[in-house]
Amino acid sequence: MTRRRLLALLLGAAATLGAAAPDAGRFHQVRRGDTLWSIAEERIGDGSLWPVLYRANRDQIKDPAILHPGQRLSIPEPALIARMPRGRDLPPLPVR
Repeated sequence: MTRRRLLALLLGAAATLGAAAPDAGRFHQVRRGDTLWSIAEERIGDGSLWPVLYRANRDQIKDPAILHPGQRLSIPEPALIARMPRGRDLPPLPVR
């Protein structure tokens, strides 16, 4: 293999690895140990906004304290998050 061909392959691989999936910003694949707080901290920048994630994914989260590895959670767009109520303005969460 020529040096030029090898360089082209390496650059192509680096570009592929650096490219995010088209919907990577809108979804989160739950990993072992994830909590709604940790996902909100990582993806939204504020762990206290975990109820936003819960409400956006109520169809697949029965109990906000229990997540299952492999679940694919939707992450709301920043404009939607900015318009959502905060703190005492939030409707109550279900009681276990």
